[in-house]
Amino acid sequence: MAQLTRLAACITSAFLGALALADRLELVDGTVIEPCFVRHEGVRLLVWDSMDQVGGPASKTFLKSQVKDFKLKRDESWDSKPARPDLSVTFIEMTPKLAGLHGRVQYAAPWIMKPGGCPEIEDTGDRGYLYPESTVRNVKFQYQPGEEVTLTAHVKNLGFVKSQSFDYVWLIDGAEVKKGTFSKPLLEMQEATFVYKYKWLSGRHTATFKIITKQPEIATINNELEDPLWGFSYVFIVSKGRVNMWHQFRSAYGTFSFEDYYRWHVEIMNTLFKASVFPSAPNGIEARVRLDRIVYADDVQKAKAERDNGHLIMDQGAWIWEDSPEEIKSGKFGQTNWEWRCATEWSLPHELGHQLGLIDWYAHDCDGSDSFKWSDSGQRVVHFQNHPEAMMHWHGPQTFNEVDAGYLNLTWNKPRGHFGDHVFATPAENYLRVVDVNGQPVPFAKVEVFQRGVKVDQNGKPEIQKGITFYPIVMDGEYDNEIRKDPVISGNTDESGMIRLPNRPVRPVKTLNGFELKPNPFGHLTCFAPSLMMVKVTKFDKPQYFWLEIYDFNVAWLRGQKDRFDQTLRTPYRSASSPLAPTDVTVTKIDAEHVKVSWKAPAASLEQQSYLNRPIGYKIYRRVGDMGLNDRPWFVVGTVGKDTLEFVVNLKDYPVDTEWFTKTQRFAVSSVGDQSVESELVDVVMK
Repeated sequence: MAQLTRLAACITSAFLGALALADRLELVDGTVIEPCFVRHEGVRLLVWDSMDQVGGPASKTFLKSQVKDFKLKRDESWDSKPARPDLSVTFIEMTPKLAGLHGRVQYAAPWIMKPGGCPEIEDTGDRGYLYPESTVRNVKFQYQPGEEVTLTAHVKNLGFVKSQSFDYVWLIDGAEVKKGTFSKPLLEMQEATFVYKYKWLSGRHTATFKIITKQPEIATINNELEDPLWGFSYVFIVSKGRVNMWHQFRSAYGTFSFEDYYRWHVEIMNTLFKASVFPSAPNGIEARVRLDRIVYADDVQKAKAERDNGHLIMDQGAWIWEDSPEEIKSGKFGQTNWEWRCATEWSLPHELGHQLGLIDWYAHDCDGSDSFKWSDSGQRVVHFQNHPEAMMHWHGPQTFNEVDAGYLNLTWNKPRGHFGDHVFATPAENYLRVVDVNGQPVPFAKVEVFQRGVKVDQNGKPEIQKGITFYPIVMDGEYDNEIRKDPVISGNTDESGMIRLPNRPVRPVKTLNGFELKPNPFGHLTCFAPSLMMVKVTKFDKPQYFWLEIYDFNVAWLRGQKDRFDQTLRTPYRSASSPLAPTDVTVTKIDAEHVKVSWKAPAASLEQQSYLNRPIGYKIYRRVGDMGLNDRPWFVVGTVGKDTLEFVVNLKDYPVDTEWFTKTQRFAVSSVGDQSVESELVDVVMK
């Protein structure tokens, strides 16, 4: 009896321990799932109910929007090595290889150059700037219909005992085209290859290699790989020692494998591509990526040199795991901690995005300049990229943004190597429409435009284009993050509140992707040149600040506004038909979470009781931070009647995307007249 009691206690203890060491998932509706094992794929989370299910199809799937939070809670038991094999389709290689242009594009121009005597690229001189196809006319970038392409599936035993015989099948677009049996055992970490000769079809087709076995395995989710044949091909270069190190523990994918874990991140990119849906990309990103090859290197630096050997690189991007001097010397490779390897490595889809030509949108974040400060707070006018929840702004479980989507959709069948040439895609004519608080034009306002990173040439001669002045800049190729006090454009709005941004001169250049640098408001553009401008609008002696990102011009172009783009800048100025504004606006702190905004009614003499002087109510506004007015604009927090002269604001209730740089708290009040016409905003800063 005592033995049974001790046995029961041991079972209970083991059970409770297992509960404590599994993950915890909390849904938005309050549901808690625990114990479980969670895998984050950006737009969805996969959940396994128990350890014996890990490595198989997910028990549950939740959209990212359904999940409030999750915690990974695992220990060394997660890395226990089952005495089973684990057959994995690690990648499908395609030959012959197609050339890419990585390392062959001069970004500053940008044009295809001929460094190091690359024999495949012709030296066409200045003709290469506008006719890039002439420099690569003898280079093979695409397969031709009917051309024979060899598909080689790589299968590796990532388990800890040898495998038994297994069947396999090749499928094209889901239809079986070849099958067979592999009768030899595969030892631990041993690889076998399987070949299929494919007649190339134009368009978007898939190839699938599938393993069929009755032998119990560590995982089954890696027994099948579907490859988008039109996808951009990546190569991974990694030392053999690092691969062996990854075989010693289980990753977030659920297997003991470098290959599975990092191929999964390529698959995540395709998942995020599908979900990157916008007006100009209604079907998401239709381009795809695929892992074409893994180079298992004895010497990573030597393998890198062999990839870039003076000829064109035969892939569309690579990721290389560099070895530290200590690892090279000792042969012992540092093991990532369990929190890292049990999670998604969000930096990799971001970095692989760069390989496709996508730029860092966080380069548009700007901490301002001492030359431009808000008069009320004394703080710099700062800027945070307007759509930061995107993969290429920062690493994390986000989709790609609309410009990324449009760029890849337009170039899905072009070789990679250009970087951010989509910035050239700007409308032919660009206007700013300056409006007041009621959306009415602000006529004859002074407009000055300042560009980050450039220096105005003080010895140069200003030019006037349709009444707007623009100034020459120093073209020395050196750009920084400063916003200097000299404008690059200046002028005034017309009677309808419009001002045309002049097309500043550039040296024309066209990329192989089809994007052409033409005269535009930003002037010389590359992925590194300044593509952020600050606008200062002055009327009634009260300047207002805005920011212009190249992103918005690119989006307008992608949405079909190739001829003309009007960008509206909403100011807090009054209209001609505005009622009198309130006076003496103050803000008083009530407690840690609430403030009271108070004001006085506008004063009007008995002889001035027209509708222009008789408010019927008031609107209360709030703004958080010191960013431009089109970055984080004023938002309404309340509307009251004409006899109410105070309003309580909950400080915690505001748009969370304002929490960047400073958190200056501003409040404002406007009078509301007939037909809801408002006065100017009378604002105050909370001290």
